[in-house]
Amino acid sequence: PDGTGFFEKMEVRVTEDEVGAALEMMALIEQAEDTLQIALPRATYQPLTDAIIAAHARRVDVKVITDIDQQDDVGIQDLLAAGVPTTLNDAGITYFEFGFNNDVRWTSDQVVMSHAFVIADGVRTANATSFGGEDATPQVVVQTTGEVVAEDFGAEHNQIFGGSDATALTAFSAAAKSRTDVRVTYQNDTDVPFDLYFGPQERVTKRVIDAIYGARYSVRIMSNDIANAGINQALLEKTRWGFPCEAIVGPAFVGQRVSRPFARDLVDVNRLRFDADMPTVVLIDIEGGPDALPRAFVVSHDLYSAERFYQGTEVITDQLIDGNLIILEDKDYVLGEDGDSPLQGIVDLYLDIQSRSGPFQ
Repeated sequence: PDGTGFFEKMEVRVTEDEVGAALEMMALIEQAEDTLQIALPRATYQPLTDAIIAAHARRVDVKVITDIDQQDDVGIQDLLAAGVPTTLNDAGITYFEFGFNNDVRWTSDQVVMSHAFVIADGVRTANATSFGGEDATPQVVVQTTGEVVAEDFGAEHNQIFGGSDATALTAFSAAAKSRTDVRVTYQNDTDVPFDLYFGPQERVTKRVIDAIYGARYSVRIMSNDIANAGINQALLEKTRWGFPCEAIVGPAFVGQRVSRPFARDLVDVNRLRFDADMPTVVLIDIEGGPDALPRAFVVSHDLYSAERFYQGTEVITDQLIDGNLIILEDKDYVLGEDGDSPLQGIVDLYLDIQSRSGPFQ
């Protein structure tokens, strides 16, 4: 028998913009026969929401999750008007914290649903860095065929659709969301295995921080915003030890309180500024080497930590985002020598944005 049938089928694409990512999703939506689980981070591209409504009309079991802050998007209003089951989640949260003897508050814009995926018929999955809008922002899309990955994405979708979002995880320090699966590495029909993690319960940004500390050759980051104290400290330490580190930030970096250490302290990091939005990608050791494990970390959200204040004291948390992290690792990849690797498109995207970036100001 064909042994590849036991493994997930995987394909990695980089689209030119959000519409390109939406077209990848629409292909699955239009082919679905029984079920669709959709995580929609925004909904202003009308052909996409029209495709979802059409699937619902032909009696496909459609379930959509989105961030409550997107409820005024024309597409979300169309979905609700058409009766498509749609959950608006990740609203703000207020509760009484007995440890502080005071109310704890996070606003809805601090609590983010950044998942962007479609699961068709419990078998085919497409996960993007974002889709649903019409921005000219390149996107990374990872498509898989197989029940294992679809089950894990589906479990995450079910939890959020049922009401266990990032606020449920954080309130009263109770882990209402469970880890979706004990598996870590997914084998597939390429030579590049991948890992899949869900935030906040599997601490997406912490895994990025750990990878920075563990880098043996280099660290390269691009993200609209780097507002995370742990990432700042990891980059600072790696540069002190002589490792080359580079970070590209986009227009979302506005020097908020959590971002300031990046601007103030990381003078030895090669910091660049790009004038347009970009997906979040972290590249580790892509030059290769005898003990290197070249990896691409693809994150569905900016490298962001929310902040709140209690009696004038800043409290920072990275547990307010429903999102995901895909890690692609290719032990044989060497920069400039392996154009067939699934990492190559992601590396090419990084190098293109790097070439068009200016110095950090």
